[in-house]
Amino acid sequence: MPSGKRERILQILRRMDHAVSGFSSGRFLIGLLTAGMYPGGWALADVPYWFLLGVVTGFLTVVPYLSAIGWPLAVLLKYLDVITGDTASFGWLPVVVWPSLVYLMVQFVESWILTPLVQSRSMEMSAITVLIIVFIGGAVGGLYGLLLPIPIAACIKILIQELVLLGLER
Repeated sequence: MPSGKRERILQILRRMDHAVSGFSSGRFLIGLLTAGMYPGGWALADVPYWFLLGVVTGFLTVVPYLSAIGWPLAVLLKYLDVITGDTASFGWLPVVVWPSLVYLMVQFVESWILTPLVQSRSMEMSAITVLIIVFIGGAVGGLYGLLLPIPIAACIKILIQELVLLGLER
């Protein structure tokens, strides 16, 4: 690095590091919150192994939408519980609807409330910006596009603020 610009470059890199670590800690917080919501909902839906399945599914939320693995498992476990028990009480409502409703409700809270709020605060971006970035990233890059666009957008924002906007002000 040029010695005259070394401190400036390090300052920009520190801001980027702070943004990426804010993203990581924000995703971990979202995982903790959903790891509390899934078990509670699946306990009410009487899904077997509700605690273990709920905690694992909640922590899979650290990678956006990876928690989708938990939903079919919850339905399958409920189905196996019902068919191995009293088959006279088999019905689609307790087997498919209640576990699915819990999953969809937690996903709604995570996707539309927790992620925009937590990530917008940790990344210093508006909640709408975070949603738009995730939608575009998912459409363009699939799974990686869901995980990487928020910290990349934060780093681009920092570069624009530090290099372009300060240059225009001068």
